[in-house]
Amino acid sequence: MTLGNTDWGGLAVLTLRNPRAAAAQLINWQLPRGVIWTALALVSCCNAILAGVAELLFPSPVPLPSIMMNPLMLFILLAGGMVVTVHALLWAGRAVGGQGELEDVAIVLTWLQALRAAAQAAVVVLALISPALAGMFAMVVMFIGLWVMANFIAQALSFSSAWKAFGLMVALMIGLAFGIIVLLAVTGLGVWGLDANV
Repeated sequence: MTLGNTDWGGLAVLTLRNPRAAAAQLINWQLPRGVIWTALALVSCCNAILAGVAELLFPSPVPLPSIMMNPLMLFILLAGGMVVTVHALLWAGRAVGGQGELEDVAIVLTWLQALRAAAQAAVVVLALISPALAGMFAMVVMFIGLWVMANFIAQALSFSSAWKAFGLMVALMIGLAFGIIVLLAVTGLGVWGLDANV
């Protein structure tokens, strides 16, 4: 597969029109695992940079943990979170009857993150023109992203329905949230750059 000949714009449009078909196309590329992980790292780097730029241009009214203000730490957090998400979706999906390989889940999520990076860049540009419009656009992107992700996961794990994939995503998010709460309770909030005595 020669990626240089890929119609990326057409693939992005197909992702919005028929996400399962787009996911099938990505999976059929059968890229080596190393290539996919490298792409995931690059996309995570782009997302971290864009998040940093957005925070510099439009500081959050709520103080953020110091880890979120460090580009390198944010990159590690994003990339590490993606790796964990890929493995968690694969293992949980197989536990409920799904089929698929690690590369299948990794490549569809990497492409989704690439699209989110493009959308985040668009949000930053729109915010310079109209913050209200940027907020509305970001909300639309969030809902579309969830729909696309559910279809991507359904295709990667050979689920018959995107709703099954969506249920799996919700269950994993609840489990992750619980795990973070337990981690913070054990280690203290200071690990996140907050005052553990608050």
